[in-house]
Amino acid sequence: MLSVSEGFWLCCSLVCPCCSSKSKDTSEDPVLSGDSTLLNSLEVGSNSGRTPGTPYRVPPSPSRFSLSPQPNKLEPLNLSLNEIIKLTRNFSSTQVIGKGDFATVYKAELHGGQLIAIKRAKKEHIATIHAEFKNEVELLARIEHRNLVRLLGYTDKGNEFIIITEYVPNGTLREHLDGKYGKILDFSQRLEIAIDVAHGLTYLHHYAEKSIIHRDVKSSNILLTEGFRAKVADFGFARTGPMEADQTHIQTKVKGTVGYVDPEYLKTCKLTVRSDVFSFGILLLEILSARGPVDIKRSDERITVRWAFNKYKEGNERQILDPQMHEVVADLVVKKILALAFKCAAPTRKDRPAMREVVEQLWGIRKDYTSGSS
Repeated sequence: MLSVSEGFWLCCSLVCPCCSSKSKDTSEDPVLSGDSTLLNSLEVGSNSGRTPGTPYRVPPSPSRFSLSPQPNKLEPLNLSLNEIIKLTRNFSSTQVIGKGDFATVYKAELHGGQLIAIKRAKKEHIATIHAEFKNEVELLARIEHRNLVRLLGYTDKGNEFIIITEYVPNGTLREHLDGKYGKILDFSQRLEIAIDVAHGLTYLHHYAEKSIIHRDVKSSNILLTEGFRAKVADFGFARTGPMEADQTHIQTKVKGTVGYVDPEYLKTCKLTVRSDVFSFGILLLEILSARGPVDIKRSDERITVRWAFNKYKEGNERQILDPQMHEVVADLVVKKILALAFKCAAPTRKDRPAMREVVEQLWGIRKDYTSGSS
């Protein structure tokens, strides 16, 4: 059994006045909704208004950001349902690369050899998740960044709802932390993955046409390329952030994944970009320790952030690191990256840094690491 305090950290569906079914949540409309012609024409990555049309807007420091590879140019697709059926071999189980409660993802190869991912909503859940699928399409159609999975097309016909995205070939971060592919990520790879995710979130929060809150940042939603570059995926829960200068939050039902949900958002139903920062802090601890945010099989160590913070306070920060990662990392680097993780995962949003500050601190940690600081 979980204690009351543990339940507070774990529950991502707490019923509070703002989340009650009796309370109408008018802010749950799909993000960036309005002009449906954008979906029909699939103007992927289009921009208008205040932000220049480029996928490379990030905090200043071009020399550091240029360490990430240039993205492949992918053209939008306009595939019919019949073409999708052929490409997936009638949605054959041999083409499945991922399964969730509400959707299945298939790998497919176009005639020119380009690989794509096809996410198909399960028919028994169409009525309940249609809004989330539409939300994902509308949002992805307006963003383009090397660390965000790119939308290529979609189909919405009858009882079929299908999203087509770029194919990211190297599985999820969680699978690699679990050692599924037989090789343990070294510290350098983990640090670069954290920086890539931070870049993607910084773009969403500060440089997209409208501020976007992902709302489901977790290791299974981080896809890796063959070169171990990270791409943030699954925007079904994403929302636009506050639109007015004096608006501090969005009042909305709590959505997310157990262990990653901002406790302040959980308690008040007030969503801000700092809710993603909290999730990133939990993710950063997961990257370093290989432990998921929650392990109910453990007795007094089931909440990873609590366990890790206690180790940190005791001066035993090296015990937090993944024991399978045998690489020697300087004490200064370990302390700095753990301190950043705990700062991101602060219980209250006012104590958390903005994602662009997180990126800058990670750059500094990378500099310390590559210079061999002790």
